[in-house]
Amino acid sequence: MNTEAIHIPDLPDTTVAFAARGQGYFPVICALDEDECVVALRGGAGHIGLGGRLDLVRSTDRGASWSAPVTIADSERDDRNPALGLGRDGSLVLAYHWQGNYDEKGAWAPGGSRVDTRVIYSHDRGQTWTEDAPLGFQALNGQSPFGKIRTLRRGGAGGDEMFMPIYGGPTLSAPEVVVSGKASTTPCYLLRSRDGGRSWPDPILVAMGLNEADVLFLADGDWLVAARSEDEAAIYTCRSSDHGQTWGELQRVTEAKEHPPDLTLLSGGQILLNFGRRNPPFGVEGLLSTDGGRTWGPRRCRFAGGLPGTDIGYPSTALMGDGRLVTVYYSAGSTAVPVDTFNAVEVYCRAVCYDEAALLGALV
Repeated sequence: MNTEAIHIPDLPDTTVAFAARGQGYFPVICALDEDECVVALRGGAGHIGLGGRLDLVRSTDRGASWSAPVTIADSERDDRNPALGLGRDGSLVLAYHWQGNYDEKGAWAPGGSRVDTRVIYSHDRGQTWTEDAPLGFQALNGQSPFGKIRTLRRGGAGGDEMFMPIYGGPTLSAPEVVVSGKASTTPCYLLRSRDGGRSWPDPILVAMGLNEADVLFLADGDWLVAARSEDEAAIYTCRSSDHGQTWGELQRVTEAKEHPPDLTLLSGGQILLNFGRRNPPFGVEGLLSTDGGRTWGPRRCRFAGGLPGTDIGYPSTALMGDGRLVTVYYSAGSTAVPVDTFNAVEVYCRAVCYDEAALLGALV
């Protein structure tokens, strides 16, 4: 069996472009239509820094080229850890972590309580944004959102529901699933909104010991969650067959330090799971499932390899028109300075644009 990784930039009709240079931490992509997508990403500081802000870049040609960054959240605190989604009415919802645990000189001073969770909205495809407002669910206010805010389409009077991954804070219900390990104290939630993201009053506890999650709503009715483990920083999956009321056993999918997850449901029902590889050779890789995330194929796809160090990854993928996929990721550091947590050293966000058919032809 051939287990050699498929190098995605070498596939036919693949293009690679910079979405941002000099910034680009923690990118989250959102498709607006078949051709246009936006990415929320971090600028203004290093991985940690009081000057952190959130910017938006835009592509109108399926990721081939990108606009200059436009700032959409920049407070006196460190604005970071974006979660981005599109409501059924076309409004964009951006939630993020508002981190203020810095001293009077701007140096990182962890352990304080100057944190908040903020939400902003755009009703014109990201051109303008509302003033920031608190999350509105006090029990989890101050915790960190992550990744993609997903919409579950529902017919009838109930309407659509939006789900935001968020982690940390108190344990609001008895956990059914706990990751085994030395550290399993962080609760991982899906926070539900029934009013297009205006309020988030309904937390669903997925598991203890997980963070940085993504969720897919599958055709058979199952919910598939993939998340980073607190202890070893591997990706685990679990599923629910009753709309999040109960969760099945955890399945470990990646090795330690391979995270966080980015799930994409392909046109034929296959699932692409992308993640950062923070083990040598550092890079961004992915796995494919053809059975709803129950098992994963032996061959990996590689979006980038030989990156400078461990401050990399956080891939985010959108399926555009005609089966075109766009995966964005970030890299920070250089050969001389592989990791610098507090300074933005040679940071960029890159977009890999490739065809679904070429990906499946290479992997299946």
